[in-house]
Amino acid sequence: MILGAGEMAELALECLSDEGVRTAIVANRTFERATDLAGRYGAVAMHYDECWAALGDVDLLVCSTAAPRAVVFTEQVRPALAARGDRPLCILDIAVPRDVDASVGKLTNVFLYDLDDLHAVVSANLDRRRAEVPAAEALIGSEVSRYWEWLGGLAAVPVLSEMRSRMEDVRQRELAAALRRLQHLPPAERAVVEELSKTLMNKFLHEPTVRLRTAASTGRGLGIVDAVRYLFGLERRSDQAPESILTTVEGGE
Repeated sequence: MILGAGEMAELALECLSDEGVRTAIVANRTFERATDLAGRYGAVAMHYDECWAALGDVDLLVCSTAAPRAVVFTEQVRPALAARGDRPLCILDIAVPRDVDASVGKLTNVFLYDLDDLHAVVSANLDRRRAEVPAAEALIGSEVSRYWEWLGGLAAVPVLSEMRSRMEDVRQRELAAALRRLQHLPPAERAVVEELSKTLMNKFLHEPTVRLRTAASTGRGLGIVDAVRYLFGLERRSDQAPESILTTVEGGE
């Protein structure tokens, strides 16, 4: 049951409807306003003076009138308690000033909550959330580090491929020039020369490759990638991050 038909009462009814409340009653001193609000949410409108008998059936009474003083007293609630048996009645007083007299909360199986109680619940929830802030910050920090590693890896992998491709082109050109001068060698010996050129290239590139991958995995890859690109004269490809992005990321690191 919603007691009142103002803005707070409507918000309460909207929240309850969103949470799956199937049946609701709206009671107000002005019956037309109760009817209007109830019609928008599929609730039942009741006259203010007749709503107290319905307390024997409802689970929750939300009080939100604009009255300047309490309007709900024990004499209005007590008659309904016998009809309820052992079922508790929860009363939520969200009015300012309060709608429900404090004596109502002393009735058996009546649980009265006001805005002060809600503020206490909110504060407790905020305290629990604040206690989780360090863990959340640690998680964010970890994911940020993983992001820099991933971004650095994106820049390192194509540069490694391009560097090895460039070195392979150089190896093949120099090998072809050398074999033209060594045409007297039999095929087996020519194969040895070619294998030697491959072995030398792989050995020369092994350490730079390992170090570049390691730098990328620790978030230091972007600056080293630019250095490798400059030292080996590698052109920036269209599918790589532009210089402005790499510079920004490096500076943010």
